[in-house]
Amino acid sequence: MDAERTTPDRQAKLSAYEDLRASRPEMFANPPGAAYEILLDRADQDRAYASMARRLRARGLPADYADIGVVYRDFYLTLVRDAVRFRTGDLGTYIRMVPAGDADGAAVLPVLTDGRIVLLRHFRHAARAWHWEIPRGFGDPGERGAETARRELFEELGVPVVELVHLGPLHSDSGMVAGTDQLYLARLAGADIDTEPAPGPHEEGIDAYRAVSPEEFRGLLRDQLISDSFTLAAYALADARGLLTG
Repeated sequence: MDAERTTPDRQAKLSAYEDLRASRPEMFANPPGAAYEILLDRADQDRAYASMARRLRARGLPADYADIGVVYRDFYLTLVRDAVRFRTGDLGTYIRMVPAGDADGAAVLPVLTDGRIVLLRHFRHAARAWHWEIPRGFGDPGERGAETARRELFEELGVPVVELVHLGPLHSDSGMVAGTDQLYLARLAGADIDTEPAPGPHEEGIDAYRAVSPEEFRGLLRDQLISDSFTLAAYALADARGLLTG
């Protein structure tokens, strides 16, 4: 076994991994026919690490890029690198992002009494670009999806909700992100909304609101002016269920 494998740092990553597995075992299930089998035996994990470390070194990359376990954690997310067996029988690693808590995130399609959909112009750090999108956010510990949806609407729009309709779950990036977000349609009180955000939303990167009819929304889609996956999915589900008019 690689001597580097016994360093305290790598052991700490594996220890945190075992803690995560104990608290959220469903994330480590191997359903029948799984294309990537998660390896939980320590000897198998060591072999997967050694295989990936050799491949990384051959490309001039650090061997610790093959470390298995919890490789990063902050208030919002955890990065996990699993040891896996591929369908070819080869061993290696696969990384995924896990929300920090066990609560689902939520995104909400806000609809005014006249049927118009409210969009936020939001700057997103990852894309380094502005997006027209709907309110969304991480779930707080112990929070249910509907609670998260109402909280995000209040924080980002400050408008009372008359009715909240669950549209369904969303896996925003099934190749990278573990966990599920819940999508909702919110019918708001009133037929209008301020175009300028309050100081709180402005500090979070929101600089404008816009209310559009479903027809105008479809025009934004045709012009490729909406690319946010949560917004696209929520609109598609609401439209498929006949919840939008106009």
